[in-house]
Amino acid sequence: MPEPYNVKARGRHGTESLDLTIPADLKREHGISEGDVFIVEVDEEEELTISYKRIHKSDS
Repeated sequence: MPEPYNVKARGRHGTESLDLTIPADLKREHGISEGDVFIVEVDEEEELTISYKRIHKSDS
């Protein structure tokens, strides 16, 4: 299993939502780009775990 990445939640001006950064290594390795669409699943069994599954890859 690959080493985990540390990411920081960042606020966005004018909204209460937060952004989680996708590290550049993961972006390059998996071809993630702006416009890709993900489903987010949350598991709170023991600790908060957030999982993302890409359901659409953009043309960019």
